[in-house]
Amino acid sequence: MAGLVKRRAEQGINMLKTLGFNVRIGHNAYKVSKYTAGSALERAADINDFFKDREIKAIFSFIGGNHSNQLLNYLNFDLIRKNPKIIMGYSDVTVLLMAIYSRLHMVTFYGPAIMTQFAEHPKLNSYTKEYFEKTLVKTDPVGNIKPSSKWTDEVLDWFSGEDTKKSRKMRINHGWKWLKGGNTNGIILGGCFSSLMHLRGTPFWPNFKDTILFLESSENEADFKKGDSLANIDSYLADMELSGVFKQIKGLVIGRPFRYSQEENSLFEKIIIDRLSNYHFPILSQVDIGHTDPMITIPIGTKVALDSKKNSFELLETGVI
Repeated sequence: MAGLVKRRAEQGINMLKTLGFNVRIGHNAYKVSKYTAGSALERAADINDFFKDREIKAIFSFIGGNHSNQLLNYLNFDLIRKNPKIIMGYSDVTVLLMAIYSRLHMVTFYGPAIMTQFAEHPKLNSYTKEYFEKTLVKTDPVGNIKPSSKWTDEVLDWFSGEDTKKSRKMRINHGWKWLKGGNTNGIILGGCFSSLMHLRGTPFWPNFKDTILFLESSENEADFKKGDSLANIDSYLADMELSGVFKQIKGLVIGRPFRYSQEENSLFEKIIIDRLSNYHFPILSQVDIGHTDPMITIPIGTKVALDSKKNSFELLETGVI
């Protein structure tokens, strides 16, 4: 995608520079090969090179996709183990973040991407910026997370430049919703529903015992202006149940779904409640995670706490040193 809409990629890079970052682009980042940005070998080579380069402190993704699973056999996990550093993205990048955590127990970061959040017009959303900096720039634990005051999932056409002419329309955020109450704590793992499923049945599938799972939904594969189908969501939950995930976890955090009508959102929550009716952990929904904006940054592999009575979701540990 970066090679198809280079202007949008450069806009995100400029935002990073404004925030004080020195930016280096992967050798293959602007390549276009059918539905991927170059071959699996080329994409993996950029990641391996970034981990090898001691001057690079953090690796941020341009955007998601659907083929990060192709990279796993080409990543040099020994190299990554010896050169731990920040790696951040969301959506399809779930595959890389969770694979690295599963193999190495290295903290990874589920957060904004260059072309989607950092390239927002006219600038990076202040809430996204706040939690990005609290999580990655500062070394103290983030602590209690507050819901955003407004949110959006409006889609503006990048190819026509519609996204440069106006800001996206924001809606009032009515806050979180507890689908099931309780309090608990544990290491947080998770990502995008559909992307996480790429790891099921592979050596990279994580151990979910005593963890807090977070999940969020993506766009529809057939139409990116719509959310992932409710039928798919129901199926993903069944897959996880069959994998024993819900018998292992201590809590569940659900991101605000992307491009759902009010009716679809209600059905989305009903599916979750119905699927998990036999389990007794707290479930928090409508959180600023993933494909809607703004978003928080989650340090995967760190300890968090949920408490419905306090209406709190806390990040208890820092992911950076």
